[in-house]
Amino acid sequence: MNRKELVGALAEQCNTTQADANEMISAFCEIVVGELKKGDKSSVAIPGFGQFVAKHRPSREMRNPSTGKMMMSKAKTSATFKPSVGLKDL
Repeated sequence: MNRKELVGALAEQCNTTQADANEMISAFCEIVVGELKKGDKSSVAIPGFGQFVAKHRPSREMRNPSTGKMMMSKAKTSATFKPSVGLKDL
């Protein structure tokens, strides 16, 4: 399912227009991203669905595959999703 199909399904389920459904999805994404930008321990939990978590990855030594030289990767924070038990059972 892509975003357009999700917007259509949400509009049909909520009995609203596709423009309103698109705004709802955009607002949800902005809220989740804004919360995860707060730091390493931030998360957004939706009971029965799962949890979006910010995960810090420290810098590490790695090998450049084209030159073979060792280099350091950058530390970064990325978003992960942990499904709830009910979602895992599906």
